[in-house]
Amino acid sequence: MFSSIWGFLKRHKRKFVAGSIIVSSVIFLTRYTQRKLREWQDTEIRMLMEKTKKRQHYESIEKTCNQTILSLASTLRNSVIKENDTETIINQLRDGSANKIASWNQLKILAITRPAVIIYSYTMLATFLRIQLSLISGHMYKDAQNVDNGIIGNEVQAKYMALSSYFIYESIKILSNLIQSKVVMVTQSLSLTKQLTLRDLEQIYWALTSCISADSSTDPVKNLTYYMLQQENTENNDTSIYTKLINQMLDVSESGEVQDLMQKNVRSGFVLLMDHISVYFNDSSKNDNEHDVRDTSHSEESNVKNSTSTYLQEATNNGSSEFVNINKTTMALAKIIPIVNGQVPDNPTPNDIAADWLQHLILNNELKILGANIYEAFSCSQS
Repeated sequence: MFSSIWGFLKRHKRKFVAGSIIVSSVIFLTRYTQRKLREWQDTEIRMLMEKTKKRQHYESIEKTCNQTILSLASTLRNSVIKENDTETIINQLRDGSANKIASWNQLKILAITRPAVIIYSYTMLATFLRIQLSLISGHMYKDAQNVDNGIIGNEVQAKYMALSSYFIYESIKILSNLIQSKVVMVTQSLSLTKQLTLRDLEQIYWALTSCISADSSTDPVKNLTYYMLQQENTENNDTSIYTKLINQMLDVSESGEVQDLMQKNVRSGFVLLMDHISVYFNDSSKNDNEHDVRDTSHSEESNVKNSTSTYLQEATNNGSSEFVNINKTTMALAKIIPIVNGQVPDNPTPNDIAADWLQHLILNNELKILGANIYEAFSCSQS
């Protein structure tokens, strides 16, 4: 029996050798595949956990950014109102203690300037804070992973985060003066009795934005960091980490992508402003169309006393049920001035243009994407 088995093995020796090799190879490949699969699964789990952790960190940063924008915008709004004070002129008109035509012309300039400054300054602040917080948050996340040897200390963080105060308290004056000067150029030929449609008013603001963007040396869209950063801050070499943050922020802020986004948002802001003002053009009554400057000014003094919300009430209570084409409805410029001035009242209201525009900026998806891209770039960067 043993001899027959031995003979069988000898006859099929090659088959047994080949079979052993095949079986061994299958076992080896199976174990190798299982090991690689476990490694891949472990890697995927780590990456998933990393992404989840990073997403949670960024969501927290985004909430902080929104809260910071809301907080600083309130202070910025006060600065804008202070630099474009219309209340003093209104009081002079009420008291009859000033030259009415001169005062109304000055009120015209300030009233048109005020919402324009709000739109520009809020856009600048929201964009700058998105860049600022996303950049430092990316570095801080990287520091927490021990990827970078340079740790951002509390002192550097505090100094870096205080940069926006220069814009809020100082360079907002430069921005206001710039826009005021451009408003004078655009509106100097417009008399108080000039009848304007909503489209005419819209063209005034488009002409204003064109004048501002035409001067590349002062355009806030092209020179964001000039308005946001005090000159000595850009040259401060106290710490290499702080200087590195400033330089990186300069690179991002001056990029074409950021400038295009800011310009787009500024235009959206003026579209929103026109939407707010268009409500007042629904009043089809033209009782004041024949008034001269003196009569119009007297009428507007009483309207200012009752606040510009009176115009909305009049439009709502108008007895006519006919369709009103607001693109053909006209108003004297003197009647439009309090309406425009009332878009940014001295005391904030929930639905004024400043509050509405701020919400649009906070919820702006393109600004969120910009912040997320900056955060991702600097949280993964090895430099």
